[in-house]
Amino acid sequence: ANMKLDELAKRIGARILTPGSGEGAEVTRIYAGDRVSDLLNEASDKTLLVSNLASVQMLRVAELMDVPGICFVNGVEPDTEMVDLAQANDTLLMVSPQGVFETCGLIYQALDGERSS
Repeated sequence: ANMKLDELAKRIGARILTPGSGEGAEVTRIYAGDRVSDLLNEASDKTLLVSNLASVQMLRVAELMDVPGICFVNGVEPDTEMVDLAQANDTLLMVSPQGVFETCGLIYQALDGERSS
């Protein structure tokens, strides 16, 4: 199922920090993890990255892999440098108040809900 990122953010109660390349970017899968090496194998232009590591390195890899959005968890606030970089790269950044597992659960529910409707 495809879901637009702004819609997904609403569904999971996440706050959008940067709008990305138009909120119309769609995701079909998520990758949760903080290891950049894994990300290189897993990411695509339809993958939402879920991470509690608000690092510039993560953002650069996301940009490299054409990842449309990153969802930080546990209310992590990326610093201004990161937000500016995401803005410049058209990467959508959102922040979920929940932890990784809860956030992924909510995202899967949202994506599955789309599938069955």
